[in-house]
Amino acid sequence: MKTQEIKNEFEKILSDVIKLNGLSPESAVLSAQLILQEAGKDRRTEMIREAKSDNGNEDVTATFNQKKAMRNLKISFSEDIGKKEASTLIEQAVSKFNKGKPSSSK
Repeated sequence: MKTQEIKNEFEKILSDVIKLNGLSPESAVLSAQLILQEAGKDRRTEMIREAKSDNGNEDVTATFNQKKAMRNLKISFSEDIGKKEASTLIEQAVSKFNKGKPSSSK
């Protein structure tokens, strides 16, 4: 969000807060600041949620650690593999490995 947009949002919030009865000007400014901060947190949380969603990761290249894990698990892959596909391949390989292990008994 650009500085001017933040300023405009703050001014709108402040004008709404000022309409509340019984608040001193200092309290109104502080309240508007707190509301603006919380709104920013909400926006960032939503951006993170969208980035983590499966739909958003289709075109995102797999992470360094995913590629390292696939190499360790001897999984063949292209360097431009997506995060979701890499995750699926790793889960399948680990599951296959765990099925081949003898079960431990107590």
